[in-house]
Amino acid sequence: MKTYLVLVCLVAAAGGFLFGFDTSVISGVIEYLVPKFELNEIQKGWTVACILVGCMIGSGLSGRISTKYGRKKALMFAAVIFFISSLGCAFSNTYMVFIVNRLIAGISVGAASTLAPVYIAEISPARHRGKLLTLNLIAIILGQTAAFFSNYALQQVGGTDNWRWMIGIMAAPSVLFLVFLFFVPESPRWLVEKKRDKEALLVLERLNTKAVAQSVITEIKDSLKSSPTIKPGALFKGTILKILVVGCLLAVFQQVTGINIIMYFAPSIFKAADFGQSAALFQTAIIGVVYLIASLLAFLFIDRIGRKPLMIAGSIGMGISLIFLALTFVTKHTGGSWVMFCIMGFIASFGFSLGPVVWVLIPEIFPNQYRSEGVALSVFVMWVANFLVTVTFPILLKEMQGYAFFIYAAMCILSALFSVTMLRETKGKTLEELEELYEK
Repeated sequence: MKTYLVLVCLVAAAGGFLFGFDTSVISGVIEYLVPKFELNEIQKGWTVACILVGCMIGSGLSGRISTKYGRKKALMFAAVIFFISSLGCAFSNTYMVFIVNRLIAGISVGAASTLAPVYIAEISPARHRGKLLTLNLIAIILGQTAAFFSNYALQQVGGTDNWRWMIGIMAAPSVLFLVFLFFVPESPRWLVEKKRDKEALLVLERLNTKAVAQSVITEIKDSLKSSPTIKPGALFKGTILKILVVGCLLAVFQQVTGINIIMYFAPSIFKAADFGQSAALFQTAIIGVVYLIASLLAFLFIDRIGRKPLMIAGSIGMGISLIFLALTFVTKHTGGSWVMFCIMGFIASFGFSLGPVVWVLIPEIFPNQYRSEGVALSVFVMWVANFLVTVTFPILLKEMQGYAFFIYAAMCILSALFSVTMLRETKGKTLEELEELYEK
């Protein structure tokens, strides 16, 4: 595997870092916004969830933008929006202005969440694709972990305006992301689709050996020749519809199993378990470290063990952890160590399974001509599910208390059943070979 290939993938994965930071920084900020803007439970849920509406828009638009202008330019657009929205939030003086800027931030998050895995999948050789796609997930987790530690470090900065520093600091990595994107190539598969074969071959030769580059070019051309011209509604017919259903279900299960009730509301959960605000922020930062370690294990084993076994094992582990977490609240045994243990078990299980595997599988399963739109629609569904979970959790936690966690545990069981019955193993296959997998 060439060093240049890894560096290019790392630059693309920086979009995942910003995605992770932007969605998770609110977990610390929200506790300071509640008194600042006198928010009730519904407004608190909306403040966290509003970014997800922008994510739906961003993921929905990204497919068409990247198909027309290329993956690289679409990622650059996302970088600019990341920068503008982070400063906009930091300088907000009213609740409405803050919400509008979070909605704008969501557009960049939605675009990055779609474009980064598509780009990495399209430049990666089959035998390394799982690992390289996992880099995107690791970057997302690094972003989330950085946000948690940043929140903890900045809680004493700026007095009552500390939340402005927490959310505004993201402007710096946004600029770096934009600068680095100038030095990466366009997706060779997109170049072939646009009849720019010579450019595509040069890119592939830089990413691989010349022999491999020529072979990949031939495979891409054969794939495009055998695929019909995309017409409106083509995603909703025949074999492509079956693949789309699998992609959307992957996206839904990643969210409804409860990952973001932990990532967005961890400080609130720890406070409900009688942690102080500072301790809650620190414990949340530790969650990010566990998540990162688990995702590194996925990086090592996803191309050896395969995608399907990790999905099954992780879903079961998550379900067991949530059942015990629910019982700690229901039985009133909310001691700090036990709550922490349950959450760590859940995060570790998610970190080596649904976290990385879903981001690997979604761009893998769609044929070349349908990949951009298929991934965009699947990720759009992911953000819809994320929004519904996020906006309802504060209400469920208030009304049902610990019993709310049983709902997400049930979703983990359904995720395991889905993985057993509907998923096909994709490790070691080229993107062109995978086109035939769901047709059989």
